[in-house]
Amino acid sequence: MNFHSRFLACASVGAVLLAASASPGLAQEKITLRLADSLPSGHVIHELVGKPFSELVTKLTNSQVTFQHFPAEQLGKAKDMAQLTALGVADVSYIVPSYSSDKFPLTAVAELPGIFDNECQGSLAFYKVSHNGGILETKEFAPNQLRPLVTLALPAYQVQLATSRDVKTAKDLEGLKIRTTGGAMDLMMRSIGGVPVRMAAPEIYESLTRGTLDGLIFSYQSSASYDFGKILKSGTEGLNFGTAIFTYSIGELKFKSLPENVRKALVEAGEQTTREACKRFEDGEKAAADKIKSQGMKVINFSADDKKVFDTAFKSVAQDWVKDVDKRGKPGTDVFKAFTEALAATH
Repeated sequence: MNFHSRFLACASVGAVLLAASASPGLAQEKITLRLADSLPSGHVIHELVGKPFSELVTKLTNSQVTFQHFPAEQLGKAKDMAQLTALGVADVSYIVPSYSSDKFPLTAVAELPGIFDNECQGSLAFYKVSHNGGILETKEFAPNQLRPLVTLALPAYQVQLATSRDVKTAKDLEGLKIRTTGGAMDLMMRSIGGVPVRMAAPEIYESLTRGTLDGLIFSYQSSASYDFGKILKSGTEGLNFGTAIFTYSIGELKFKSLPENVRKALVEAGEQTTREACKRFEDGEKAAADKIKSQGMKVINFSADDKKVFDTAFKSVAQDWVKDVDKRGKPGTDVFKAFTEALAATH
């Protein structure tokens, strides 16, 4: 073989190797994604959602994709995580849209009191409106250069009381000082005659024991983690006094830069994790409520008439929220309609 022939042969081999390295189908290049959150190590959300999601992506890609976990705000503050992910500081992040409510005012639709019956219904309806051209994808996530992968509603918050007041009816809640998280929850508490008090979670225990707070609106899993069970005297079950939505999202630019098989695995793992994790949270909430009841908390059994009082109050809060969002030039009416239709479809 002369020099010219050898040169062409080597060039051909080089071209094949170059093509192989550039093609995800031919050479499965190893990819490490930075998974960031604001949660302390071992937090229930990472254990039930972030960790299973990342392990599933690794499995679906035959270990082509692995994750490096950065917990406890190592890559940025919780309120900045949406922007930092869009910019590529983190690749996939635990994002609570309400922490950036100026950029995500519409996602609060799923946090309205009384809007869904159980956590999986709320989570799957939110998934529907934030994926595949849904209104929250086009109006909220895409403009912020984010693509949600996992979408979850935390368990519906319940009223939990440390006061020895005997609460049997909705009217008995009037005047009670209840810890809330602000926003729609404050509106809801005022609408049923309670006094909303905003307070950081670490301060709740002392306030309950001192009597400066009569109770709180919280999930039972959260109350169990803060050890409130031993001081709670009564609480509700099966109602929805509001909740919080969170996502695991990826920056749109990062998503588009990944090979097609990896993009497919991320989407598939996101949907599967949403379906499985909402059930894990439902089971965990029941177990936490049972534990707190075993510590002496009595369940408040409201009458059908009282439940109508709450239902009316919840509807009023939703109407006020829609009007307020519409007034700000955002499609509050359309988002509320789309979400309630998605809820009906996932019932």
